[in-house]
Amino acid sequence: MSNSKIYKTDNLAQFKYVKGNRSIHEPWVRKLAELIKEKDLQMPIIVDENMRVQDGQHRLEAYKLCGFPITYIIKDQFELDDVRALNANTKKWTLTDYLMSHVKLGNKEYQLLEWFVKTYNFPVLACCSMLNGKGYVDHKIVGDFKKGEFKIKDLEWGKTQARRLLWIGEFFQYYKKRNFIDACLSVFQNKTFDWKLFKKRLENNSAKLKNQGSRNEFIINIERIYNTGTAAKNKIRLELYDYKR
Repeated sequence: MSNSKIYKTDNLAQFKYVKGNRSIHEPWVRKLAELIKEKDLQMPIIVDENMRVQDGQHRLEAYKLCGFPITYIIKDQFELDDVRALNANTKKWTLTDYLMSHVKLGNKEYQLLEWFVKTYNFPVLACCSMLNGKGYVDHKIVGDFKKGEFKIKDLEWGKTQARRLLWIGEFFQYYKKRNFIDACLSVFQNKTFDWKLFKKRLENNSAKLKNQGSRNEFIINIERIYNTGTAAKNKIRLELYDYKR
């Protein structure tokens, strides 16, 4: 039965962690420990009847570091989604936290996504865009990702786009910028776009690739570079992103 009674203990070893919860972030633990030493507000952690920590794993590690007793509340019938919801209102879960949570739970799609992120060293959302078959992410896709419902549609296509972006990175320092990646993935899906031709154009005109404020401004910039030195009849027009879709 759930209750709101607050307990206090110096036996911090009795507490266990929920499989699938986010990994411990050591710098955050050290920061919390410093705050606790300055002013211990005794904010209770929340555990289930089996002493598994549902909320407060970073606080628990900080109290261990300080050597102080900790307060806790016992609540039963918790699900992992409840843990994520609680943490979202304290130290917000990052997309990497969600990724690693599903990796720990054995989700094969997320394990492959983790490999992709580590191999190509792009942000999680950018990698989702490369792998989901759409070339972009929206609020629904992000929501599905957090719930563990992300699916990889075309791994080989994603690898190709990652390698292309890494090559562009030799000329352009903002190649990991979200708007730039989204612009490139949109352009790379255009059937009139010739990657080999663009490589030649960019090698000779890399100074023309400038940092931009939006996805569509990047698309226009790429189009101008692509069309450099091209006869008017052979110039292409790249489709701009429709923000209403």
